[in-house]
Amino acid sequence: MDTLFIELCKCITFLLNSLVSLSMVYFYESKSSELDEGHYIITGKDRFENDLLIKYGFRELGLVWFHADKYSSGHVYLKLLPHEKSVDDVQGEVLQDCLQLCKSMSIQGNKLDQCSIIATPWHNLRKSKSMKPGEVSFKSTKSCKKFTCHGRNQKILNRLQKTRVELIDAEPLMQQAKKDKDGEALVQIVEVHREKLIEEEKMRKHEKKMKKKSPT
Repeated sequence: MDTLFIELCKCITFLLNSLVSLSMVYFYESKSSELDEGHYIITGKDRFENDLLIKYGFRELGLVWFHADKYSSGHVYLKLLPHEKSVDDVQGEVLQDCLQLCKSMSIQGNKLDQCSIIATPWHNLRKSKSMKPGEVSFKSTKSCKKFTCHGRNQKILNRLQKTRVELIDAEPLMQQAKKDKDGEALVQIVEVHREKLIEEEKMRKHEKKMKKKSPT
């Protein structure tokens, strides 16, 4: 009876934490050169945010999805520029940024000398209610492309990390952007409030660090 009660408490705690947790999405900036307009690479904090990015995606966002082939990994989205119709139009340096970031987010893939990465447009993703968080399939495999990502390039990852902006409580913002069919809404929020968002992230990290140090 005690064991059953403990397990029930654990389940209730997990559900409550899920309800109060805020959705978190990361934005990275990728440039093929200093003169380049720059692309945004978007990822979720975990598999639940990955599902939100699928749920609130829409064609006007112009997103291309990247994922390690045959391995668990983060979901990485590249936002195409207005003149780009597909991943084929993307500069090689920007594509490498996506591949490296995706590979680094795979526990198994990150250990390999090389790893295959699948890329497909957001609108080719299929998500059903029976699927687990983070799990997806494709409407058509013909719309999928495979790329090979070689050894971990720490220089690329360090550069991307320096550009990262954390957008907290992102779900209502994504929901509104989809409702308005505004493909630039989220990017504009990041661009306008970049310094504020970076400072808020630093404060959250500091508070978390102080909580660990404080006696319980």
